Amino acid sequence: MTQAPKPAKIAKASKFFKKTLPNGLRYLFIPMEQTQTMLAMTLVATGADFESKKDNGLSHFLEHMCFKGTTKRPSAKDIALELDTIGADYNAFTSRGYTGYFARAHKKHASHIFEIVSDIYLNSNFPNEEIEKEKGVVIQEIHMYADDPQSRVSKLATNLLYGDQPAGWEVIGTKETVSSFTRKDLLRYRKNHYDAKNTLVVIAGNFDQKQIEKEIKKTFGKMPAGKKNVRAKTVVRQSRPQVAIDARETDQTHLLIAFRAYGYEKGGIPSKLDKKVSGKFDSVSMQKKIYALRTLSTALGGGMSSRLFQKMREELGICYYVGSSASLRPDAGDFVISAGVANDRVKEALEGIMEVVRQFKAGGITEGELSKVKEYRLSGLVLHLETTEDFAEFYGKEEILQDKITTEEEVSKRIEATTKEEVNIVAKEVFNSSGVNLAITGPFGEKDKKEFLEIISRV
Repeated sequence: MTQAPKPAKIAKASKFFKKTLPNGLRYLFIPMEQTQTMLAMTLVATGADFESKKDNGLSHFLEHMCFKGTTKRPSAKDIALELDTIGADYNAFTSRGYTGYFARAHKKHASHIFEIVSDIYLNSNFPNEEIEKEKGVVIQEIHMYADDPQSRVSKLATNLLYGDQPAGWEVIGTKETVSSFTRKDLLRYRKNHYDAKNTLVVIAGNFDQKQIEKEIKKTFGKMPAGKKNVRAKTVVRQSRPQVAIDARETDQTHLLIAFRAYGYEKGGIPSKLDKKVSGKFDSVSMQKKIYALRTLSTALGGGMSSRLFQKMREELGICYYVGSSASLRPDAGDFVISAGVANDRVKEALEGIMEVVRQFKAGGITEGELSKVKEYRLSGLVLHLETTEDFAEFYGKEEILQDKITTEEEVSKRIEATTKEEVNIVAKEVFNSSGVNLAITGPFGEKDKKEFLEIISRV
């Protein structure tokens, strides 16, 4: 039997500290004494999954507007000039489950960086003239994604999986919703979502802990407590294979085969499953399911030695790119295989991909594959935890999404503990015809749909 690899060494961050203010605001310290930088990040537990249909894209738009001026720093130029003057790296981001703002600079500017990020988060004033200008910027961003075939096919797959509900809407919103946003909408959304119980302050790097803690209490201590944001429940309804085609003339076809998978709190797989398989897996925790799913993803389509790459690229020479990934929400998830294929070889490519899926489902992962995948994932964890930003986002994401932190050491142990049987049972559960979807963009029409449907149904 092949022995599992020893965990790769992950280090460079000391033990983290997490505390909560009386109003419910959480703050997280990640000391990294070997670095010369400090990063301040504020995270808020809101994003696209917390929006109404009318507000779709408002989380993202508000994030943009927070850099357009505050009471203390009236313009976007004032903010940028002050950050640039101290050589700071700064940005913001919006996801489905959370929004973040951060800045990083030399440790001597630690208090200054914290103050600027806090000011942006708490005191943005949303000037009307900037709102109208930013609408044009965001709408151009929407056009950019619409022109990108991989973005289009991803949107198509998301719609198949989740439809007209927050889980199926775009983070960026639509041209119609973005065009409708007003200053009143921004103020309302911030008041309802940006409060102490939904806010996490993350400080990573080299800094004076006592001083920064004092500043956090002073700056955020009087922030209204509010109440925890509640995301809309994702409804999963599917009983048969689905195909959606974005018909257009292209030089290359882009496709996504999306299987319904698990949420990290409870499953989102359709009920039409092999009862024997489901029953066998009932006693296995959701945590083990998730780690087995990610192991499955790596074995199937992670790296050039994966089964999909070897079959589609090396053996058949069909795909320029091919891979797989797992996306998880609290109550639903999906397992996606993506590929770029020559227009005249799409059906051959679909047959090849489904053949790999069927073989994996029938025969499972080997001990040799499992050992290789574990080492791949352990090394990847190390590679993605090297900077203050890496650690801040790693720990912060855990806390803001799940109200608890799984450390990198714990993640390593769970990767190592994943068994062959767990991976194989997950493959049997996820790879089922009642939960498979195909999204494709290329020169195809309704006449091709029936054949595509027949191919993906053979799971």
